[in-house]
Amino acid sequence: MPTKIAVTLLSSILLCGCSTTATISRVNGRTLDAKIRRSTPGAVVVQTDSGEEVSISRSDISDIDHPGNVSAVLGGLLGAYGVLNIAVGAPNCTSEGGAYCAGVFLPAALGASMLAWGLSTWIGSTSAASNSSSSGAVPDAPPASAFDFSTPTNGASASVAPAR
Repeated sequence: MPTKIAVTLLSSILLCGCSTTATISRVNGRTLDAKIRRSTPGAVVVQTDSGEEVSISRSDISDIDHPGNVSAVLGGLLGAYGVLNIAVGAPNCTSEGGAYCAGVFLPAALGASMLAWGLSTWIGSTSAASNSSSSGAVPDAPPASAFDFSTPTNGASASVAPAR
């Protein structure tokens, strides 16, 4: 059992060592590893390793590999294994002792942590790259739906003819 715990811990540490920078592939064939800070309709603003903010035209970008996706997938797989491990091993926790129980629950805990970190990193990067406004203001509410039967606010009255 200690070997299983050691392998799980080592794998998690190595996988969580992934960076939080996106790899931006340019049309000219060069790549840039940088943190995406914000974007505009025509450009993506990134922060380089030196701390400098650089604006890259969207027409110069061929692909963006956002950080966190690998960690999220592997965390999901480790978490799924952990759930199965709990289902099989939890009934033996009382007879096998504390170290056994730690080994039973550890993969699920580490998998959930990796999944949460990966998703939050990936969502932060993708939303910064797709955000077309840099004002940070709350967007307007969407227009009323076709199923909105509330009374109009412009003073007009809605009337429905009775069915015959």
